[in-house]
Amino acid sequence: MPTLVKMPKWGLTMTTGTVTGWIASEGDEVIAGTPLLTVETEKAVNDVEAPADGVLRKIVADAGAEVPVSGPVAVITDSGETLSDEEIVAWLATAAPAAARGTAHGDTARAERQARPATRDDSGRVNASPAARKLAKELGVDLASVEATGGNGRITSDDVERASATDTTADAATVRGDHVAIGGGRKLFAIQAGPEAAIPPLVFLHGLGGSRATWMNVLGDLVDRYHVAALDLLGHGQSDKPDPEATDYSVVGLAAAVGAALTELGLHPAVLIGHSLGGAVAIQLALEQPDLVRGLVLIDSAGLGSEINPDLLDRVEAEPSLDEARQLLDLFYENKRLILDRGVQEMYQSQLAPGASEALRAIANASFGRDGQLLELQDRLGDLTVPAIVIWGEADRVIPAAHAATASETIPGAWLEVLETIGHVPQVEAAPAVAKLIGEFVQSLPDPA
Repeated sequence: MPTLVKMPKWGLTMTTGTVTGWIASEGDEVIAGTPLLTVETEKAVNDVEAPADGVLRKIVADAGAEVPVSGPVAVITDSGETLSDEEIVAWLATAAPAAARGTAHGDTARAERQARPATRDDSGRVNASPAARKLAKELGVDLASVEATGGNGRITSDDVERASATDTTADAATVRGDHVAIGGGRKLFAIQAGPEAAIPPLVFLHGLGGSRATWMNVLGDLVDRYHVAALDLLGHGQSDKPDPEATDYSVVGLAAAVGAALTELGLHPAVLIGHSLGGAVAIQLALEQPDLVRGLVLIDSAGLGSEINPDLLDRVEAEPSLDEARQLLDLFYENKRLILDRGVQEMYQSQLAPGASEALRAIANASFGRDGQLLELQDRLGDLTVPAIVIWGEADRVIPAAHAATASETIPGAWLEVLETIGHVPQVEAAPAVAKLIGEFVQSLPDPA
């Protein structure tokens, strides 16, 4: 029986992925779990693994093809199974009808055409066939959002079907974003998704210079089961960036802001998932307001030891530029394929936002110095009263992995998971593994009293 290899969904907002290259070739024996191809999304480049043992019988999407989430990219057959090209095409039409018709190549002239924005006539009307217009009306699909594969940029019925299927996938994890008041006329920005009644809520806190976007690939694996929220810390992302002269940008101040947001949103007691600086904020909140915290997931966290790479401070103190943004990402990632030009551009643009650079420097100076971390949390780890798991990238060049082992021995009952060949940002470099560990940790939590 053939196995369909589909375009995975990495992150809440992913709707398509671009095949950047094939690791395996047609006719190769493949083993479940081994990489087949590489896919690029808006946020990352990752390998897609074989879902089953067998033979890579048919590559459906060549390098360069943009494929919708769950769309077919290849077919694996059992060893010894013999299927003709015609039988493969017929099976594809049954296994993934809309996606297969939109992306299969080499079998029909239509399938070889790449999806692209639809053309418009002089009046601005979208170029679509009458059947496509009728179907779009029936399915509630906005033709302006549909990519065309028909001749001369014309939208076909298949294009509408594919867009409808993608919309349905996206609706299952609708993301809601809004600002939340934290007092003093200041606001944090938060996104939320997933079942409202799911307990406990999972709240994600990013690191220095980051934003909620760092969690997108992890959230996509958790949102079906948990209510998730990702915050931009004060001074970051779309949150307010008040004048450092009148703002407490220390971990104490950042934690107080997060606590106010959780109270306002009703997201407590929550499992706090904190990365780097966000981990220190999570620890501070758990120590000062334990009633708001159900558990801690500390990922390459600050506050667990004294050492920190001074190169991080060099990057923060430098004037914003594309080169500085690239150097910062180079420091974060062990896998350099993840340093995408658009990722560099996004980081650079975030640093140019009004007040962003001043806030970032104030936050860094309040927590880190040339001689190490300035946080006063290490001696208080034994006072934590909530369950915790410590996750670390073994190749972290920002905060040494030795901090993970020390913290796991100091925090009562803490788990320890070290991920080999991973740098400072495991939630990007090893998103599926991190999401799995978070899920296992949450499931292990005792029922609340």
